Amino acid sequence: MLATLLLVLPFCQDPAPVARAWQEYPEADALEYSFELRIDPRKPHLQGSVRYRFRAVEDLRAVRLDSVAGPDYRIRFFQSGELRAERSGDLLVVQLENPVPAGEEFEFRAELEGAPPDGFYFRDTRYGEPCAFTDHFSVRARGWFPCEDHPGDRARFSLQILAPEGFDVVCSGDVMQVSEDADDGVGVSHWPEAGWLAFEAAMATEMPTYMLGIAVAPYARVEEAGDERLVPHYVYSRDAARAKRGCVHHAAWMQLMEETFGPYDYSKYCVVQVPTRWGGMENAGNTWVMESLFDPPRFGIGTLAHEFAHQWFGDGVGYRDWQEVWLSEGFASYFGPWLDAATEGPPLARSMDQSRRRWLNAREGETLPIRWDGYGTPDESLNSNTYPKGAWVLHMLRGELGDAAFFEGLRSWYQANRGRAVDTVSLRKAMELRSGRDLRGFFAQWLDRPGCPELRLAWGADSVVVEQVQAGEPFDFLLPLQWTGADGRVRKQSFRVRERRLEIRLAGGPVKVPVVDPDVELLYRKAR
Repeated sequence: MLATLLLVLPFCQDPAPVARAWQEYPEADALEYSFELRIDPRKPHLQGSVRYRFRAVEDLRAVRLDSVAGPDYRIRFFQSGELRAERSGDLLVVQLENPVPAGEEFEFRAELEGAPPDGFYFRDTRYGEPCAFTDHFSVRARGWFPCEDHPGDRARFSLQILAPEGFDVVCSGDVMQVSEDADDGVGVSHWPEAGWLAFEAAMATEMPTYMLGIAVAPYARVEEAGDERLVPHYVYSRDAARAKRGCVHHAAWMQLMEETFGPYDYSKYCVVQVPTRWGGMENAGNTWVMESLFDPPRFGIGTLAHEFAHQWFGDGVGYRDWQEVWLSEGFASYFGPWLDAATEGPPLARSMDQSRRRWLNAREGETLPIRWDGYGTPDESLNSNTYPKGAWVLHMLRGELGDAAFFEGLRSWYQANRGRAVDTVSLRKAMELRSGRDLRGFFAQWLDRPGCPELRLAWGADSVVVEQVQAGEPFDFLLPLQWTGADGRVRKQSFRVRERRLEIRLAGGPVKVPVVDPDVELLYRKAR
């Protein structure tokens, strides 16, 4: 995703309700959400149902779900009869008809009708055409269907959608039109009505609720050659010419990502233009992009690269909790520019320099670490720490380990964890295994400590004195230096710095034209 920028209780029959955006419900595992929906983008009214398949992790008498209440939105739960549901804030406790022993699967359903309070939107496009779409990140799926709205709980999704003629339907999974009159025995056929079309889709892989994407609007289709998994993109007709100029590199990026890290996890990929709040949103196999993405001179290519990198990092391998969101946003903020540079975009060093400048100017960079669970909502964790600083952690790790160990470690980590939600420890262990190094100190200082080295350098004729003047303990890092010697030869060398004050002897003095970090390899701040 690119910005335009808990308490867990043992379950009992009557749990004390705790509603917080960081919440997860470990007593039950969501396995599948199956939707039947009637969507008319011209009217802000949703009608349908969702069937749930869960597994009890503990003995259960009830199931807890995240859900937002709305004055014009009705939700009712059923098994063989209607179920009792008790609300406290954004928490629903749904009492099951019969107790469910640990390890057993169970099903129930919800019927939905009305104007969704959040997460599912009915808005005109910038050209005045009606559009209905979901926009779930970070915890807005709960705004229209009760669910376990947490990145660590992945499930399968299937959809049956009725939409009026003249509108296109795009959603997670491969979309197939199954009827011209919505009266051929599909699940939504109990709404037969002339002028409506029925569509089906299903995801073969599991994903968290925030990655589910549904959009219904009148679209033009823009084809992109080079890979059969690239289905024609869904864009506004008046933006199609610009979109054709932006959507040109996905096949090359697909090849590079698969060769470097491993297989793409989804059956298709396409870009979808919607009135999203974000610059881009990496719904699995379907990237939402903001309406103005194709307007700038580069036609949104940098954002498209960022979102495509997410299909491996954030989507293919997910994160277990919101404080680990850097495993998604930091990775996309690094490998997006890496992909862009590989297809004649700006050099990676230039992108990293811009990224460093953004982070140095951000307040949270000096006051908070990357991994922090004190935010009021997950949206607040989407900041310069999880984006540019997260990218810089990867860039410096690459410098520490070298390309071979760095890329081999990431490849093994990705392939071992495809379809799962993991944490930073799993990444550290994979990188340690490939490099043969203990990386606990590296990860701790860059992820769990605020700030960066603040350096004062005093150059002499044949040496430089390096002082770390930031508060707290000294950082441990490689300091890249460049200088010209008396013989006119330009020398580059990286030096290990662990001390508060270190004098480094430089060859070939007297030193001329000294440069700190000539190739943009270190996240640091000049002493103020």
